Amino acid sequence: MRIIHYIDRLKAGDLLSDSILRLTTAEKEYADVLTVTRNDDFKKIISKEKPDIVHIHACWDYQASLRTRWALATGTAVVLSPHWGLEERIRTKEQKIRKFMKSMIYQYKMVHKVDAIMVSTEREKQTINRLGWKKRIDVVPESILNSQFSDDDMAKSAVAFYKKVLDTRYQSAMGSMEQDAIPALLHVGLTQESIHNILPSDQLLNLRSLKPEQWRRILLYADDEGIRDIIDRGIEMMQLNAPNIDTERIQRYALMAPKETKAIEDKKLVGRRPLTKQRLNDNTKREEKLIRQIAIMIANIQQVQKKRMLSLRHLADLYTIIKYNDYDEDRLADVLHHMRIHSFARRIIQLLADKLRLEEGYMPIKPLNDRTTRSIIRQNFTQRH
Repeated sequence: MRIIHYIDRLKAGDLLSDSILRLTTAEKEYADVLTVTRNDDFKKIISKEKPDIVHIHACWDYQASLRTRWALATGTAVVLSPHWGLEERIRTKEQKIRKFMKSMIYQYKMVHKVDAIMVSTEREKQTINRLGWKKRIDVVPESILNSQFSDDDMAKSAVAFYKKVLDTRYQSAMGSMEQDAIPALLHVGLTQESIHNILPSDQLLNLRSLKPEQWRRILLYADDEGIRDIIDRGIEMMQLNAPNIDTERIQRYALMAPKETKAIEDKKLVGRRPLTKQRLNDNTKREEKLIRQIAIMIANIQQVQKKRMLSLRHLADLYTIIKYNDYDEDRLADVLHHMRIHSFARRIIQLLADKLRLEEGYMPIKPLNDRTTRSIIRQNFTQRH
C-alpha cells in the first residue's frame, strides 16, 4: 500500500505536526509513506507516485480542498482528518461569516466527496455525524493524546481504515482481466449443458491467470450484484484454483447506491401500471404462461432499471428462462410490441449478450445497441462505492 499524507506545513513543536510525524513514522512498518506540504508539487507527486490513498490533514484550507479535488480526479482514494476543525464552536463562533462562506464555496464539497473521514475520538465522530455532511467516519485515536494507545496501535488502526476504504471502492481497481472473467464465469455458472469447449481458449487462460487479489475483487463484485452462487458454481465447474475468501469478513462501508439483488418478480407486474397490465392481459392467452412470464420479467426489469438498481442477478434470471425454455419467439415479440416495451427488451437482450455471453441463436428478438443502451449500462453498471 502506498500512502501520501498532506499537511499545510510541518512545524517543530506544533501538536498537529508532531501527531502526523508519529503516525507516518509508525505507518512505514506497514506501507510506503510520503508526506507532502503546500510547497511541494502535489500534482507531479501524485502522477509519479500513484498512491493508493491520499490522506488530507486540514480543514478550512482552500489549498487542501484543491489538492483533494486533484487527487479525486486521478481516481485515487482520498480520506480526510479535519482534526476537530468541524466542531460546532469552530464552525459557528470563530469567524462565523467567513466559515459560512468557506462552507458554501469548498468545505462542504471537500467533506462530501472524500471517501471517508478519520477522526481521533468518538465525540468528534458524533459532531460530524450531527453535521450530516458525511456518513463514513471511523475513529483512530491519536497516540500523542492517548497514553493507552501506542504509535504502532495508531498505525495499525489507520492502515486497517485505509484497507476498509480500498475494499469499499474495489471496483476502481478492477482491470480488464476481472471484467472479462465475470461474464465468462456467469456463462459457465448458468449453463445446463456440457461445459466441454464452453469457453474460448483465451477466456479460459484469463480465468486460470487470475491472482488472489483479482479473485478478491471478483467475489466482492459478485456479492454486490447478487450472483455469488452463480460465480461459485462457475469456479467449481471449471475446477479453477480460486482462493477461499470469506467476503463477509472483509470490512467495507455500505454502498452509497446498493443494487436490488433479489430474484426479479415473474408472476405479476410490480408497481402501478394499469395500462401495461391491461395490454399484457389483452394480448396473451391463459395457456401462454411462459410468454407472460418473460414479458412480466422484462417489464419489471424496466422498472428496476429506471431506479438505476438493475443487477446482474436480474439479467441472470432472465437469461436462464430465455435460453433454456421453448416458446414462440414471434408471439413474444408481438406481446412486447403491444406492451410498448419491445425496444427496451431489445436493449436488455444486448446486455445479456455483453454481460452473460448469450449466443445469437438463443436471442428471441434482435439486440439493440444504441445510445439508450449505453445509458442503461452507464447508469446501472458503472463503479459504485
